[in-house]
Amino acid sequence: MYLNIHPRRNRRVAAVVLLLGLGAGRLPGQACPAASGLASAAGWRAYRADSLAAASDTFDAALRRCSANLDAAVGLGYVALRRNQVARADSLFRRVVQQNPASVDGWDGLSRAAWRAGDRPAAADAARHVVALDPSNADARALLDRLEPDWDRRRRTAPRPGTLQLPARIRGDRFEILGTDGWRTFYIKGINLGVALPGRFPSEFPTDSATYAGWLDTIAGLRANTLRPYTILPPQFYRALRAWNIAHPTQPLRLMHGVWTELPPDNDFAAPAWQAEFRAEMRRVIDVVHGTADIAPRPGHAAGRYDADVSAWTVGFIIGREWEPYSVKAFDAAHRDLTEYYGRYLTLAAGTPMDAWLVEQCDYMLVQEADRYNTLRPIAYTNWPTLDPLTHPTEAGTAEELAWRKRAGRPVPRPRLEFENDAVSLDAALVRPTTANAAGWFAAFHAYPYYPDFMVSDPGYGMARSSEGRSNYFGYLTALRRHLANVPLVIAEYGVPSSRGIAHLQPQGWNHGGHDEREMGRVDARLTREIHEAGAAGAILFAWTDEWFKRNWLVTDFELPAERNRLWDNVMDPEQHYGLLGQYPGAAGVAPVLGGDAAGWRRLGATGAGGLRAGADAAYVYLAVELPGLDWTRQGVEIGIDTYLRDHGQHRLPASGVRSPIGFEFAADLASPADARLRVAPDYNRYAAIADSAHGDDLDRFYRRPVTITDRTDGRLDPMFVITNRSRYGRDGTFFRATGYDRGMLRFGTERTSSLSDWYYDTQAGLLELRLAWDLLNVTDPSSRTVLYDESGTGDFGTRQTDSFHFLVARYDKSGSGAVKTIGPAAWNWQGWSAPRSHARLKPAADSMRATWSRLP
Repeated sequence: MYLNIHPRRNRRVAAVVLLLGLGAGRLPGQACPAASGLASAAGWRAYRADSLAAASDTFDAALRRCSANLDAAVGLGYVALRRNQVARADSLFRRVVQQNPASVDGWDGLSRAAWRAGDRPAAADAARHVVALDPSNADARALLDRLEPDWDRRRRTAPRPGTLQLPARIRGDRFEILGTDGWRTFYIKGINLGVALPGRFPSEFPTDSATYAGWLDTIAGLRANTLRPYTILPPQFYRALRAWNIAHPTQPLRLMHGVWTELPPDNDFAAPAWQAEFRAEMRRVIDVVHGTADIAPRPGHAAGRYDADVSAWTVGFIIGREWEPYSVKAFDAAHRDLTEYYGRYLTLAAGTPMDAWLVEQCDYMLVQEADRYNTLRPIAYTNWPTLDPLTHPTEAGTAEELAWRKRAGRPVPRPRLEFENDAVSLDAALVRPTTANAAGWFAAFHAYPYYPDFMVSDPGYGMARSSEGRSNYFGYLTALRRHLANVPLVIAEYGVPSSRGIAHLQPQGWNHGGHDEREMGRVDARLTREIHEAGAAGAILFAWTDEWFKRNWLVTDFELPAERNRLWDNVMDPEQHYGLLGQYPGAAGVAPVLGGDAAGWRRLGATGAGGLRAGADAAYVYLAVELPGLDWTRQGVEIGIDTYLRDHGQHRLPASGVRSPIGFEFAADLASPADARLRVAPDYNRYAAIADSAHGDDLDRFYRRPVTITDRTDGRLDPMFVITNRSRYGRDGTFFRATGYDRGMLRFGTERTSSLSDWYYDTQAGLLELRLAWDLLNVTDPSSRTVLYDESGTGDFGTRQTDSFHFLVARYDKSGSGAVKTIGPAAWNWQGWSAPRSHARLKPAADSMRATWSRLP
């Protein structure tokens, strides 16, 4: 799109104009001699014949004869573009438009140079000049359609209503909305909208209104009633929302809109420049929901002309993000005198500095909407358990933790992790709406069942029971609800992900990951019911769709290069898999399916070893092995996997005893459907669980540094055990031991049985089917064939590009008496990619949520 750099102008006419001295391509008021015009015309003939050297020489000659010959300068600019000399082209075109602002060709060339340079705002600005001078210019219009889809839409204005508008209000501890029969209670059944598709950065939003329209139709069909965007989405989303609501007046989708910001420099929330930008974003959000915003392109943000008024369906605002405890602690310490706030719509008589600052920002947003649109609606700031107003005896701070460890002679965890999940707090119960505030105030919490550790360690939470049974989560919710009293509580994020990897364990099994897609639905549905039972005013599930760009603490250091993690689906990363709408690699029906049609596995690429095939997509490595007549009561299968440095690694496979000239970093031992696991060479194990010799229960997680590959012949391969919940102390000295799991355990079964199945043996076809997550093999980016190799052991983890994998399959007798049959070793390589293909489908969890939302009020 817009890469053709042949100017569209009729050059023969231009040359005649120049010869006549009429000025279409010269400085206004100056005439060029005929020789200059003839040279310029000759330059264009050479350019169209792709003789760039001749064109450049001829245009130069034309300019030497007449420096006012801007047509020749334009020609040189296009020659520079063809030669990929973007900076020179930009300089020439700028000279043209500075000397003749009416030069269509100058502006056209400038837009093309800016596009090549990646300067989207400059490209759009130049293209707007082209269209202003030449409204029929198709190339410039196409570029603007791509850069600013709403560039030619008329800006909408909204008159200020004469009476106060209340789309929603708070009464007691509930929301109310105004219907045809008056005010009625409204229970929020919401879903959070992250909308980054595979391969995209979080700010690269879809701009196809049909995409949003389809999503809204599906979400409404699930019986959700509220959407929560964290930030401003493209105009197409709001147009689709307005269209849906107008077409479905009895089932509209409400909006709970966020105002996003990052943390301030130096943790100073009151810094003038940072606060001014945060408030500017508030004003933009207000204008967006009223359909009057005109937002210029900015890196990392949506832009365009917002003309869809969705204010009538917007039930509230939630400002900010999950603030980090260290940042709030620093702000409180630097602003000790800031303890109260008295505004037009909200007041705080006594609180922390961060309490006062947040209330002031919420009041500012209310004032802005009231003054500009005579509208009020409920508002809250984002909070989460690490900053909740409760006291958690099991959660020691950094100083307390270190003091208890010193007293007991226990080591300090390496690296030192967070210890500040109960150090500072924010308390929405301290805020009071003024008599002028007819909309009210509420509390918004992100609350998951598995984190922070007090959620799983507090004995009171552990004894709590909802109507469905024991639930630490319900214990926390009821304690939080009691504290907030008459302030409505909205759980603005909750849920569990359908990832293979687990990042935190929870007593009821509601872990941070490790759920197959059906189990994810069962847990999400129960959490939804318990939030309602605890007395909340609503709950907003996280999230609508899987987002590959996201990161979790347990694997983020190994998703390298970091900017490429959006290009692949790390199924070991829980953060990428919360969506009801799953995002899967490749086109639908292309990947082989465990327990599916064997032909799909036999279509994988041959490795050169008879009976062994391999393939890959953005999530898995696939292996298919022809092993007819396999008897799991007597036989097992071991697969050695070399990922880098074929001559280094473990040269003896422990289960089968096979020796190999190729060294293996990993081996999958499939002893039986009930006993299968992947192990790793000790030096290449990036995690380690170390028990303090004096305190064997004091396990802690730390990264093994360096992570290298050495030659071994001892047959040792280690379990892939990882600590998920570190050991810690409570404030009273109670010690909580660390817990974790073996991420290398391989689950037998079909994908119909579980979305987390790793392998299957098709008895009828005699085919062994195995899929392994890239991250399990220390592949840090499959799209660029990058693997972990950390020689220095300092700074960021080191990586290398691998040229190939090698596999060796050994079919062994478990008694050790039979002969070992091998296939391979065989080399395999895969093609990288710069833009992944993907497809979407609803997970079974969507059915669970439909049933649950349908039964709630």
